[in-house]
Amino acid sequence: MKDDDREAPPLDQEPDEGGGTVDGECVLVPEGEYELRYVDYETGNYYGSPKVVVHYAIFEPEEYAGLPVDRFYNASKLTGPPGRFGKYVAPRRGDLVREFKRLIGKGERLDRLRFARLKDQRVLGEIQTVTTDHNHKELPEDDRYSRIKRLLHVVPGDDW
Repeated sequence: MKDDDREAPPLDQEPDEGGGTVDGECVLVPEGEYELRYVDYETGNYYGSPKVVVHYAIFEPEEYAGLPVDRFYNASKLTGPPGRFGKYVAPRRGDLVREFKRLIGKGERLDRLRFARLKDQRVLGEIQTVTTDHNHKELPEDDRYSRIKRLLHVVPGDDW
C-alpha cells in the first residue's frame, strides 16, 4: 500500500509531535563587507519566479568563517529540473550576468556561466540584514537573517 492510498486520520487525532519540521538555518551577522568563498549553486522557483541561488561561505572575518550566505538572482527561465547545478537562462541585463562579468572579466563567454571559475577565488561581498518578508511586513528580531546584497570583486592575492 502506498502512503497516498491510506486514509487520513480524523482532524481531532493529530499526533502530538506534529507532521512538519523546520529546514535550514537563519544566519545573522553584522552588515558590512565580507570575504566569501563560492560553495555551489541551485535553481528553483520562488514565489512563482525562476531563480538561481548561489551559495557562499564567509571566509573573513575569521569569527564568522564558514557561515553560509546566499545570493539570489532572477532567471528568465529554468531549462531543466530545479535543484543543485540546475540549468537556467539568465537575463542579459540582469544582476547575475553583470556581477559574473565583474568577477570573472569581460572576456568570459556569456553563453556558459560557470560559477566553478570562482572556486579558488575570494570574493568581496556586501552583506545586509533582511528585516522584512516578501510581503514587506516587518520580521521579528529572531527571524531576521543575512544575505548577500551584491558581489563587489575578486580579492587580489594568493588563491587558497
